[in-house]
Amino acid sequence: MSRIRSIHPGLWTDEAFVSLSPMARLLLMGLWNECDDMGSFAWSPITLKMRVLPADSADAAVLLEEMTSAGMVMRYEVAGKHYGAVRNFCQFQRPKKPNSTHPQTPEVTAWVNTEARSTRDGSEPVPHPLPTPPEKSRQMEDGGDKGRKNGEPNGSLVNGHAVAVPEPEIDDDELKPEHVVEAWNMMAKRTGLPLVRKLTPDRVTSLNRRIHENTIDEFTEAITAIERSDFLRGAGKNGFRANFDFLLSPTKFNRILEGTYGQ
Repeated sequence: MSRIRSIHPGLWTDEAFVSLSPMARLLLMGLWNECDDMGSFAWSPITLKMRVLPADSADAAVLLEEMTSAGMVMRYEVAGKHYGAVRNFCQFQRPKKPNSTHPQTPEVTAWVNTEARSTRDGSEPVPHPLPTPPEKSRQMEDGGDKGRKNGEPNGSLVNGHAVAVPEPEIDDDELKPEHVVEAWNMMAKRTGLPLVRKLTPDRVTSLNRRIHENTIDEFTEAITAIERSDFLRGAGKNGFRANFDFLLSPTKFNRILEGTYGQ
């Protein structure tokens, strides 16, 4: 789930930050939204690309390496899974009730500077906090549901009269067709597989079905598996190469996730 974050004015003159390319700076700010409240995120370039830079011709893996080299981000591993952490995240991001989603090592805890949350800007002690009201709902954080009581339907005024409007469905992990196409084309450029030139109505229908039935992580896993599979990249006896329609097939999609075609 993406989270609301703040930007400290000192960021714009931070030497490490200004040394980054413009696209890397943009991805870094997007990482703040993807981090848990302790400054860690799942190290998945394809997923980050789809969520943060869906419409940009950029390689998230290259940008992450750039941030790592500049000392803005560190990559680490726990129990065989890869994560990333943003330097001094906890010094500048101070949610009322922080939640941790990803594991951290002592080195990572020091990297995100968790101790800074006991002070203002890392120096002045924070006074004893007053009791805080319950956290706002996600809808209220995004600017919706103003003035509506819990459990009541959303409302609108028509000719001065309140009219109930059906509650909108909110998908915290919304994935759009163009995100998947962009992720596929980035992978295809690296591997020489066919690019998506046109998103036809049939493809849109199939893709929407896959999005409805599968998660972002599953799409990331499937695209990564295709990139790593020699067979799907044309090294088999028949020279078969996977294309976008192959990914959209429900049977093939499940077989990819199950490792049928090798990794």
